[in-house]
Amino acid sequence: MSEGNLPRNQDELESAKILIQENLYEEAKHVLFRLLTRTPDTQSFDNRRARELLKKIEEIEMKELFSKPSRSKANATAEDSDAVISNLENDLQLGSNVESRLLMEDEQWKVDESPTNARELFDLSIAFFEMGCFSDALRELHRAEKKIRIEDSFLGELGVSIVALTGQTLVQLGQAFNAKIYLEPILMEPDLPHEQKIILYYTMGLIEQALGEKRPAKGWFQKVVETDPDFRDVQQRIRLMTKTT
Repeated sequence: MSEGNLPRNQDELESAKILIQENLYEEAKHVLFRLLTRTPDTQSFDNRRARELLKKIEEIEMKELFSKPSRSKANATAEDSDAVISNLENDLQLGSNVESRLLMEDEQWKVDESPTNARELFDLSIAFFEMGCFSDALRELHRAEKKIRIEDSFLGELGVSIVALTGQTLVQLGQAFNAKIYLEPILMEPDLPHEQKIILYYTMGLIEQALGEKRPAKGWFQKVVETDPDFRDVQQRIRLMTKTT
């Protein structure tokens, strides 16, 4: 999470707490879901606090649901029939208005918060990936890469990150062979400097590992080590493959 998001997250957490105090639970949920999408790191303070507030809303809603008094049949039959019909019509009208308002607010939130650039799409895909929603992550990654290709004509650092996560997502979806076919030609693109390819080498190692090809996988991981020996868990992966071969 960038430092620029910190004040924004704190403001939204405060807004969510105020909305909860005002019993505006749906509005609070929208604020918190938006924060979680922007802050996928589950160990960060803002992410944990947002999830705590969502749990609090759930507990309040469940408590209210089970504590609503039910009107007895005796009271219902004692009411004048015209009054019952009138009350029912009022309740239906009120429910319709509330439902319409919530639907309009929900649609407005979706429009306002829909990612509009490659960075936002990538952040959203990370959130889906972290939650295990790999098909959703793949959809957003394809959209992000398309924007990069059209607007910038070359991948750049962000594009490389998008491509790498696309390969890793395909592996998670059980499509390691498709991931290899997808990634191999991108590795040959002339505008990619060597230092940006490290994450792609690592991803190719993961792909070969998923395909059961230990020797090629180890070769890709060793290419990573040649440039950055401390990159992620690459050293551990090499040691494990060395022991099992």
